[in-house]
Amino acid sequence: MYGLAVLCFLLLESGVCGFGILRGESLTHQVITERAILNITVQVCRSLALSEGRDFSFPPQPFTASSVAAACGASKSSKSFIKTIQHIKTKNWQTDIRYALSARRHCDNEKLIEGKKIITDGLSVIKASNNQQNFVSATSSLGRILHTLQDFYSHSNWVEIGNKFPNSNLIRGNAHVGNIAGKDMKMYTRFKLKLEQPAAAVVVMTAGTTF
Repeated sequence: MYGLAVLCFLLLESGVCGFGILRGESLTHQVITERAILNITVQVCRSLALSEGRDFSFPPQPFTASSVAAACGASKSSKSFIKTIQHIKTKNWQTDIRYALSARRHCDNEKLIEGKKIITDGLSVIKASNNQQNFVSATSSLGRILHTLQDFYSHSNWVEIGNKFPNSNLIRGNAHVGNIAGKDMKMYTRFKLKLEQPAAAVVVMTAGTTF
């Protein structure tokens, strides 16, 4: 399949929501990440097919790794695709275990600027790793920064203060994180937000590569 880099960067421009790490009323990091990967992969395959003058048939909903690989004409790569998705998901949820007390990795305590730096630094690692064809490093970094990106929407008041669109500045190195809640505005705690329904969706950036 084509698109490890495409996948990495497009994912940062894809639907990523706020949730909980464990099973319950809200979506988990793992579920959100897998849905984003499958949705973005379908979009990339469709765009490539259309650009080459080929027809493209969407796989049935809900998407699975196998059905998406088949729709992309890469059934033989389905096992590798499944393994890659699982690796990204694992690196995502491990952030809650290995960096449980790191406020910046979870955008806790208003560490939004610091969280943004983790995301943009991670993007640089992904780009460099892709250039070196070190896809394990690339997907590991992707899983970790997706966690921080998802937590921004879950642990900040981005939605509550009236923003209607994803914060694209989170993936731009020299951009400001944007307006955030004032000190007198009630901030949701991480624990409370973990119990709530998804708070927002994110749309991320594009580039090109291969699985």
